[in-house]
Amino acid sequence: MRTLFLTLLAGVCLTGWAFASEDPIEKWSEHHPEASKLLGDWVKAHPAAAARFFEWDGHHPKRTQEFVTWTIEHPAERVNAYISLHPKEPYLDEIIKAHRLATEEFMVWSRDHAKATRALMAHSKALEWAGQHLYKAYWHIEEAVN
Repeated sequence: MRTLFLTLLAGVCLTGWAFASEDPIEKWSEHHPEASKLLGDWVKAHPAAAARFFEWDGHHPKRTQEFVTWTIEHPAERVNAYISLHPKEPYLDEIIKAHRLATEEFMVWSRDHAKATRALMAHSKALEWAGQHLYKAYWHIEEAVN
């Protein structure tokens, strides 16, 4: 019984620490240059989708963290599986309606660079921050409205 309790306790702690990071967000790109470059390439290729993701993260950082965690932990699943498990996520649903391919590509990036993605997402509103500080030249917020 004690072993079961300790196992469950460890699982809860690890889930809570899934995005724990001691690295400052300002150093993320420097510490993960390949992932940073490829995320920038994604932003360039999908500026309107990127704007929507940055906006979503700015308003609902825990939901974006949950989405990214699920994405990494379910490598064979596509975005429809996440939506079916989280039907009360209308913001992501709206993003997917307009930007399904970009969303799937973001998921691939998250999985291919799981360590870097976790390090970035350890910070609340990390995608919003990255959009404003690392990739600002590649997208425009007004594109999210269209």
